[in-house]
Amino acid sequence: MKIAVIGAGYVGLTTASCLAEKGHFVICADNDLAKIKMLIKNKIPFYEQNLEKMVKKNTISKKLFFTNNLKSAVQNSDLIFCCVWTPPDKQFKPDTGAVFDVARNFGRHINKEKIFIIKSTVPVGTNEICRKIIQEELKKRKEKHKFYILSNPEFLRQGTAVKDTMKPDRIVVGLKEKKIKKVIQKLFKPFTSNERPLVFTTNNTAELIKYAANAFLATKISFINQIANFSEIKNCNIKDIEKSLKLDKRIGPYYLSSGSGYGGNCLRKDIKGLIKQGEENGFDFGILRQAEEVNEKQKLKQYYLLKKKLGSLKNKEIAVLGVAFKANTDSFNEAPSVKIVQKLLQDQAEVVIFDPKAGSKFVNMFKNSKLKEAKTAEQASKNADAVLVLI
Repeated sequence: MKIAVIGAGYVGLTTASCLAEKGHFVICADNDLAKIKMLIKNKIPFYEQNLEKMVKKNTISKKLFFTNNLKSAVQNSDLIFCCVWTPPDKQFKPDTGAVFDVARNFGRHINKEKIFIIKSTVPVGTNEICRKIIQEELKKRKEKHKFYILSNPEFLRQGTAVKDTMKPDRIVVGLKEKKIKKVIQKLFKPFTSNERPLVFTTNNTAELIKYAANAFLATKISFINQIANFSEIKNCNIKDIEKSLKLDKRIGPYYLSSGSGYGGNCLRKDIKGLIKQGEENGFDFGILRQAEEVNEKQKLKQYYLLKKKLGSLKNKEIAVLGVAFKANTDSFNEAPSVKIVQKLLQDQAEVVIFDPKAGSKFVNMFKNSKLKEAKTAEQASKNADAVLVLI
C-alpha cells in the first residue's frame, strides 16, 4: 500500500519505519525541514533501540522516504496517518492544534478517495471535528472526494517502541464505515495474530481506550508506591509484596515496581488530560486525581530521605544513577531526576550523574550549574557520600 505518515516524531517515525519494514511504500512528512534533512541522512533526533537501523535499511531499499512537502505526501498516498504531538497546554488540556492542521492540509490536498487515520492521542470526539474540518476545506475548493476517518491509538513504550509496533498486544481501530474493514485488516495483517488481535470499535471508543490504558498504568504505579511507603512504616518487605502481587493472574506482573514515580511524555500528560476532559463534562475522575497527587509527591521521596539521613547537603557529593525517566531512552521529560537534581543543587550539594543514554543531554539542561557527568556508575559513586538510584 502507499502510505503517508504525517509527523516525524517519536510515534510517526516508528510507525513509518515499521510499515515500510512490512513492505508498504511509506512517505514520512514533517514541516520541520532540519529534521527531514537529518532523517534523509539516516540520523534520528532521539534514541530508540533498533530504530536507526530500520530507517537506514528501508530508505536504502526505497520503501521509506522523507519530505517536508505535505501536499505531495497526501496526494501520492492512499492512507494518511496523523502522528503529530498533542502537548498539554497550561491547564493540561491536550493541544490538538497540530492535528487540526494535518486535517486541514488533508482537506486542501486530497485528490481522490483516501483514508485518514488519527494515531495521535486526542480527546474523545476529535475525529468528528477533523471530519468537519476536511469537509470545510473541500467545500472551499468546490470539490467532492470520498474520505474515511479512523482512530488508531498508539500503545508504544519508549525504549521498546519498535518491538511494540511489530508485535503489539493488540491493535485498536475505531471506524464509522464498516465497508473499509477489509482494507484495514489487510494493512495490519502482518502485525496481528490470534494472540495479537485487531480490535474494531467506534472512533470515540478507540480514543478513550488510549487514555484509559495510560490512566490505569499510572494508577498501578501510584498504588504500589503507596503500598511501599506504608510497608516502610510497618517494617514490611516491599519486594516480597511486589512479587506476590505480580504472581496473581488477576493483577499481572507489569507496572508494579515501586520507585520514584512515573515520568515520560505520556502517562502524566494523558492522566491529566483525561481528568480535564472529565471536568469539562461534569465528571470527577477522583481516583486519577489521587494517583497524580501521589506520583508528584513520590518524585521527591528519595531527596527527603537523603536530607533525613545526612542533614545539610552543602558540599556533600551525591551520585545520581539514571536520569532518564526510563532505561534505554534519552528522555528525561517529567523524570523524577529533574526535580531531585534541582533540589540538590539548591542545597549546594556536589552532584555527579551517570546515564548511558541521557547523561550529556541532562547536563546540558543544567549548563550553568556545577553538575558533573561521570563515564560509568562506578566513577560517579567512587567518592560519593550518598548514591541515588533513579532507574
